[in-house]
Amino acid sequence: MESPRLTGTGHVIALPHLWAPLLVLFAGLVVTGLTAQALEEQSRSLAEQVYHKQHNTLVARLRGYDELPPLYPDGVSSTRTINHTTPAELWLTTVFKDSVPGTLNLRVDTLDRHTKTPLFQATRAENPDRSRSLRSEIAIGEHRWLVTTLPDSKFLAQPAHRSFRFIWLAGLVITVLATVVVVFLCLRIRRWQSHYRNADKASRGYELQLNNMQVEKSILRQALNDSEQRSRDLVALSGATICELDEQALTGYISPQVVDLLKKAPADLAGTPFEQLVDPAYLENFLRALKASRQERQIQRIDLKLPDADARQVPVTLRVLALQDTLHGFSGYRLSLQPGIQAS
Repeated sequence: MESPRLTGTGHVIALPHLWAPLLVLFAGLVVTGLTAQALEEQSRSLAEQVYHKQHNTLVARLRGYDELPPLYPDGVSSTRTINHTTPAELWLTTVFKDSVPGTLNLRVDTLDRHTKTPLFQATRAENPDRSRSLRSEIAIGEHRWLVTTLPDSKFLAQPAHRSFRFIWLAGLVITVLATVVVVFLCLRIRRWQSHYRNADKASRGYELQLNNMQVEKSILRQALNDSEQRSRDLVALSGATICELDEQALTGYISPQVVDLLKKAPADLAGTPFEQLVDPAYLENFLRALKASRQERQIQRIDLKLPDADARQVPVTLRVLALQDTLHGFSGYRLSLQPGIQAS
């Protein structure tokens, strides 16, 4: 696939839909012309060969005789004339009867005397080409004859013209079809180039959006980290212990301040039911606070005691808030434990 940079203005060489059909058309016409000319010459040469063979065949019919027959089938002597027709003329008529092709003229003249009257003449061609006449001298006995043939101009030119027209017609049809196919393929290439450019532009746009989103994500992550750090700092400054419970009131996250409050590590309390950390005397109030927080969706406050690692009862002020998720609804509790006064 071609680069969009190469298909801009001024890069004609990278646009095959402009020059490829013209190149195919030009090459097709040149090849067709050369082929037509070559076949025309070949057809004309073959016609010339046929004409020469016809001439040689007619001459061979006479060269097979050493002398004229003394008597003809009708009883005419070879030394007499009948109606001013010599026996040689009668004999030539018999020899060439129905043997002269319809594409040439035949003429037999005697070389024994100066006369323009031929001994035998057969006219078959309508348009004889005198420039291509063939002559052969024959001696039969004491007779010396000149055999002349004239070909029909159409016989020599018509096959060549027919081949020339046929090759040009076939070449033009094939060239036009090839040009149409190339134009179709070039238009598809151009359409693919357009799709590629559009896709490349869209890809660059998506890449820019992705980069912007990555930057926004980094900014949001940094803001979230800053917010979390700020929350941790506020919790640490307030001295409160933050704890999160799931739907079954099992301890999930608990802040490190629990070490100062209960002398217990957060990892030791993870997964423990929070009610096990509450003094039994305050357990019922704790459960009511959880229920009220869930039903009223407000922060509930109670004072209670929690046993520490030394089994001493530590008074705390507990604030509880039920967590509501817009997708799944109730999802647990969030607690705040603040060291308090001695609960009564």
